[in-house]
Amino acid sequence: MSNLTSREHYDLMAAFEREHRGRMDREPKESWQRGIIYQDGHVNEMFLIYRRGYAYGQCVARTKEPSHDR
Repeated sequence: MSNLTSREHYDLMAAFEREHRGRMDREPKESWQRGIIYQDGHVNEMFLIYRRGYAYGQCVARTKEPSHDR
């Protein structure tokens, strides 16, 4: 996910906010490039972990599984 203002990123934020509790006040978009999305530090850290998990899942989905034929 290279563009933090993409529809994909906003959809990911919406999914995170539906699934987690906490203060979801967002920082200005200018701070997002530095990894500061939410004003609450704990919520922000949880979102960064959530986003990394999403990115990992996308990577795995795009990678072909190695053949187990010998």
